[in-house]
Amino acid sequence: MNFNIWNTLILTGVIQGFIFGVIVLTNKKLRSRANFFLVGLIVSYSLSNLQYALYDFGYYTEFEFYDTIFLQWALLIPSFLLFYGRCLLGKPISRPWHWIWAAPFLISTIINLNFKVTINSPEGSVASIDLFNTVLLLSEYLAIVLYSAVIIYLMIVTHRHQKHQTYKKDTVINKLIWFQRTLLLMLFTTIVWVILESIYEDGTSYDLFYPLWIIIAILIYLLGHLGIYKYGITEERNKIRKKVYKTHSIAEVVVNENEHITSMKNYLKTERNFLNPEISLVFIASELELSAGHLSKVINTELGMSFKDYLNDLRIEEAKRYLNDPKFVNYTLVAIGLEAGFKSKSAFNASFKKITGLIPSQYRKQQAKSSY
Repeated sequence: MNFNIWNTLILTGVIQGFIFGVIVLTNKKLRSRANFFLVGLIVSYSLSNLQYALYDFGYYTEFEFYDTIFLQWALLIPSFLLFYGRCLLGKPISRPWHWIWAAPFLISTIINLNFKVTINSPEGSVASIDLFNTVLLLSEYLAIVLYSAVIIYLMIVTHRHQKHQTYKKDTVINKLIWFQRTLLLMLFTTIVWVILESIYEDGTSYDLFYPLWIIIAILIYLLGHLGIYKYGITEERNKIRKKVYKTHSIAEVVVNENEHITSMKNYLKTERNFLNPEISLVFIASELELSAGHLSKVINTELGMSFKDYLNDLRIEEAKRYLNDPKFVNYTLVAIGLEAGFKSKSAFNASFKKITGLIPSQYRKQQAKSSY
C-alpha cells in the first residue's frame, strides 16, 4: 500500500466533502436549491478525488482502476458549478437544461460501463482497450473545455451582477466577492490540469497529479465552509428584514428644525436608507440637491456631529434593536451587523464599541444577564 502525506490530505478532503453533503441534506434549515447544487458540486469533486486516491493507495492496478471504479466525474462538475452559480445570482437554470448539461457525463458513463462489460467478456480485445483510451482522452479534454467555459462565464456574469446591484429596502443584496475569488482558484485549477495533462505520458506515475488533487481538496473545503456560511448569513438577514422592516420604521417630528436636516432624516430614517452600506454624504447631498460641503456644514452645526457619526448612530441603534429582541438571540453578529447597514463585521465592531463602549458580543451577553 502507498500511504503518504499527500494522498492522506486528498482523502481527508474527500471525507470532508461527504460529511458536508450529509449535513446539508439532513438539515432542514440548509435545504435550498442552491445548496442542493453545491452538494452536487462538492460530492462530484470528492468522488473524482476518491477514485484516484484509492488507485494511488495501491488498491488497484491501472487496468483494474479503469475496469472497475473509474467514472469521468470531471464531466459532471461543470454542470453543478453552472447551476449553483446561477442560483447564487438569482437566475436558476430551467430543468430541461439540467439534462442537457448532464448529457456528457451520462454518455461517458454508458461508454465506461460498456467497456467494463466488454473487457470482461470473451469478446474483449485490445481494440476495445484502444477505443476506450481514445474516448477517455477525448472526455478528459471535453471536461477541461466545459469546466473552463463555465468558470469564465460565471466570472463575467458575477462581475456584472456585482457592478449593477443597487440598494433596495425589501431585498438583501448578496455580495459574491467570495464566489469570485473561488472562481479564480478554479481557473488556476484548470491551468494546472492542462499543464499536467500536457506533460503526462503512458507509464508516468500518477504522483504527477498530486498538485491538482490537493487543490481540489482545498476547493472542497472552501466551497463547503464558505458556501454554507454565506448562505446562513443571507438567510438570517432575509428573516431579520422580513420581521422588522415595518415594525422598526422610525419617524419623528422636530419643531423648528433646519429644513435640510429634516429632509435628510426623512430620507435616511423614515425611508430607512441608512441600511444601505454604500450610502455617502455625496450621494445624500445629490438626492437633496445640495452641495456636499454645504450639507456637511449644516449637519455639523445643527447636530453637533459629522455625517459619518450620525449615520453610524442610526445603524448602531438598529443593531441594538435586533440584539435586544429575543427573536434574534441565536442569529449571528455578522448577519445583524450587515443588516444594520455595515459593510463588514470589523466595521460593525469598531463603530459599536466607539458608541457604546462594548463590542456587540459583550453587549449581547450584558442584555442576556439583565433579562434574568
